[in-house]
Amino acid sequence: MAKDLRLPPYPRGWYCVGFSDDFPRGSVTTKRLIGKELVLFRTEGGALSAVDPVCPHLGAHFGHGGTVTQETLRCPFHGFLFGTDGACVATGYGTKPPRVAARTWPIAEQNGIVLVWADPRGGPPSFQVPKLDMGDFSPFKRAVYRFRGHPQDTTENSVDIGHLTVVHGYERPRMLSELVVDGASLHATYEFHRPVGLWGRGLGGVTADFDAHVHGLGYSFVEARIGALGLTYRNFVLATPVGDMDLELRIAATVKRLEQSELRGPMKLVGLSKPLSKLVENLIHARGFQAFQNDVEQDFLIWKHKEYVARPALAAGDGPVMRYRRWAEQFYDDSPASAAVSAEP
Repeated sequence: MAKDLRLPPYPRGWYCVGFSDDFPRGSVTTKRLIGKELVLFRTEGGALSAVDPVCPHLGAHFGHGGTVTQETLRCPFHGFLFGTDGACVATGYGTKPPRVAARTWPIAEQNGIVLVWADPRGGPPSFQVPKLDMGDFSPFKRAVYRFRGHPQDTTENSVDIGHLTVVHGYERPRMLSELVVDGASLHATYEFHRPVGLWGRGLGGVTADFDAHVHGLGYSFVEARIGALGLTYRNFVLATPVGDMDLELRIAATVKRLEQSELRGPMKLVGLSKPLSKLVENLIHARGFQAFQNDVEQDFLIWKHKEYVARPALAAGDGPVMRYRRWAEQFYDDSPASAAVSAEP
C-alpha cells in the first residue's frame, strides 16, 4: 500500500517574487519567501536588490519606513545607508560607517520577471535560469494566486499527461518524445486536441503541441504551437513557496506577434492590413490567456487538497511521474525518496 509522506517544504531554487513593474524606481517592498521576509529596493538608477529586512545596526525593519536615497537603501531608524551589495556606506551623522552589511539574496531580473534564489541553508545558486529572446512576442498578460500548495506538486503537472483528459478535457494526449533531464532543467514535449479551444466548436477545436521547459521547481514555461493556424504562445508558471504549504502562483502569457508568425489556414487573411493584424493579435492574446488561466484554475481544487504519496500506484498513461520525482530530489538536502525508504516498516 502506498504511503503518504510530506515533502520538505522548501526546495532550493529560483522563485518569482513579482514582475519588474511591481518594483518601480525608488520603491521599497517587503516580500515573503521560504518562511522568511526579505526587502526588495530599486535604486533611482534602476538597480534592484534584495536584502534581509533587519538593519544590522540596531534592528529596524527596512520595509517599514525605509526609503531609497539615490543608489542606496536608507534605514528609517538612524538614517544609515546600505548599497545594493548590502554594505553600509554611510551613517546618519556623517561619521565613519561601521564595517557591517545586510545579508543579500541572489536576484535575477529577466524578461520582466524578478527571481530570487532561496536555499534554506543559505547556499549560493547552483544553477541559472536561461534568458529568452522575447523580441517577437507581445507583452505579458498575467495573474497571481495564493493557496495551500507545494511547488513540486504544481510543477509535476508538466509531466502528468493523465490529468489532461480528466481535469482539462483534452483529447488524445501523448508524449512526442522522451523526457529530457539536464542538471536542474527538464524538458518534455507532448500533443493534445482541444475540442473547444481558441476558435471554438465552429472549427472543430485545435490540436496543439506543448514544449515544456522546467528550471528548478519554481520556474516553468511552455511554448504552445497550434500548427494548423501558425500561432505560438509562451505560458509561464511561477510557483513560489512563501510558507510551509503556502504557495503564491504567478502565471504569465504572451503570443508571438502575427507579423513574425508563419500563419496558416484562416489566419493568413490577417496579413491583409496592419490595423486588422493588430486587432486580431490582441483578441488572440486575450482569448489565449483566458484559456490558460481557466486551465490553471481547474487544477486548484486538486492542488489545495492533495497529499504527497511517496510510492504512487502508477498506471500506463500517467506520464513520466517517477522520473520527474527522481529529478526533483536534487533540490532538497533530504530527498523525498530517501525519506520514503526510511519510512518503510
